[in-house]
Amino acid sequence: MKKIIYLFLFVLMAFNADAVVPEKWNTKENREVLNKVEKMLHSITTMQSRFSEFVSKDGDFMKHGNFYLSRPNKMRLIYDAPVELEFVADGQYFIYYDKSFDQVSYLEIDQTPAAILLKPDFTFDDPEFTLTNIEEDLDEYRISAVKTGQEELGELTLITGVDPVDFRQWELVDAKGIKSTVGLYETKMNVPVDENLFIFKKEE
Repeated sequence: MKKIIYLFLFVLMAFNADAVVPEKWNTKENREVLNKVEKMLHSITTMQSRFSEFVSKDGDFMKHGNFYLSRPNKMRLIYDAPVELEFVADGQYFIYYDKSFDQVSYLEIDQTPAAILLKPDFTFDDPEFTLTNIEEDLDEYRISAVKTGQEELGELTLITGVDPVDFRQWELVDAKGIKSTVGLYETKMNVPVDENLFIFKKEE
């Protein structure tokens, strides 16, 4: 259970991947890329999107769902059936709900990487995460990072467009080499989001 929670929470940092910038990546060109991506992420106050998730160990099975974000400190991710999972940040707690086992877990937002996604300010120079790669691949920027001192949680790659710089997807490779890829589509930025979405309720 804890492994599932920490894996997902690390994936969440894709939206706002604060990181230490090692000297090898700290070039003028890379700084320009980081500044562009920072500016784009910082402009997001609310977000709603459809998503598709592919995990290498699941074979051809693709998960889909809806994602909602309202900064600071509120988000919700709901998987389509038959996947019976929800993740909710209600302003104070980050809540993992596995409906199939009727199991609910609570974590303080500040104790999870989700805090990086949910806090209003960020910088790529924050020591909480360490940058491992920056590259431009065709029309995309790919920025990878690990959690400083906890590399076993895996490596996260944030993928954005180049022109415009828009948030497109993330990839996570865990310590066992299992790769999770989440792509976003039908994305709407800074639109009204129903605050009731961030009130957690168990199904009856």
